[in-house]
Amino acid sequence: MKRKVLIIGTIALAALVSVFIYYWHSMRTRNAVELLIQKKKIINILVAGNNVFNDHMHKFFAIVSINPDNNRVGITFIPPAFKIRLDDDGDNCAPIDRTVVYNFNRLRYSLQKDLKLNIPFYLELYGADVERIVDLIEGVNLFVLDQFKDDSSSRMGASYFDGRKVMRYINSVEKNSIYLKYDRILDVLMTMYKEREDLERLNTLEFMQVLMNSIKTNLLPREVMKLGEIIFRDGDVIATVLPGFFKDGYYVMDDITFRIYEKEYITQLIVDRNEKEIDASIKIKILNGTDVPGLARKMRESMIREGLNVVEFGTSPFRKMGKSIIINRRANIAAVNRVAELTGIENVYHVIDNTQLHNIMIIIGEDMAE
Repeated sequence: MKRKVLIIGTIALAALVSVFIYYWHSMRTRNAVELLIQKKKIINILVAGNNVFNDHMHKFFAIVSINPDNNRVGITFIPPAFKIRLDDDGDNCAPIDRTVVYNFNRLRYSLQKDLKLNIPFYLELYGADVERIVDLIEGVNLFVLDQFKDDSSSRMGASYFDGRKVMRYINSVEKNSIYLKYDRILDVLMTMYKEREDLERLNTLEFMQVLMNSIKTNLLPREVMKLGEIIFRDGDVIATVLPGFFKDGYYVMDDITFRIYEKEYITQLIVDRNEKEIDASIKIKILNGTDVPGLARKMRESMIREGLNVVEFGTSPFRKMGKSIIINRRANIAAVNRVAELTGIENVYHVIDNTQLHNIMIIIGEDMAE
């Protein structure tokens, strides 16, 4: 009898060891991102952020969507009051900033139900993580126009920002507005995207392991590296704040707002736009940054002949410019590239401001006065 029990115990132990080895091997060799790429599926990641650790509760939420078929990257910012269903019936609800990310399956279920997106991955970031990441990539060269008034050391133009200064830049918005913070975050992300050729050297497994050393996520370093391979290719970036409205203290979507989201964001993430469609989305503000009169009007006429919409033109209130610049006011690389192509202006910067009517601003410099 004892021998029989011993044999059964040995078999059970061997089975457990086999399962452990299989699971360990699977986790070490898993690359779920690679599988999604092979299936040509959009890869969605829920990103949650906060300045300080607060028991996995966050103030900032976004869904980063990467389309491996056309290298397009999309960012959906989610208002903190967005309604999350905490049960299947929807009787128990909470705003997303009052939920906890370690209950990821519940968050995922609720977001997928409203946004019709499969979201298999999540990433938690805190202020210290952002500082560390920016310092690891050796800083970011952000363009300062007039948006960073709280820092007397920053003047108009491209300025070097280390990790601590980047966090101060994001947080020093008027009335601590989360929506203005979303714009500042886009300034950083779009600038990094523009400089991705210089950053591509960091897309190694060793660097990813160091980068993710203290970050809470269900992504593996090799999977992040695979995502990096897509992002470093030529592509486009689009971003939006989730459309919706307030009802009973929650930010919610209905069929109408979802259709807006689908048309203006999801479709653009998937379908390539032709030149005519890109031109129709462009709204330009032109400022003359020189002492030569008439340059803004002259460029306006040229842009109108090209079929573009110039919504405002005049004299620049900023310092005089030696070289002309294009400032991206919305996250739309294709539109910026189109204007750069038509004007021949090579200097492109990102100062996102979704409150403006225009999505691209041109400041004419002395180089166009010659």
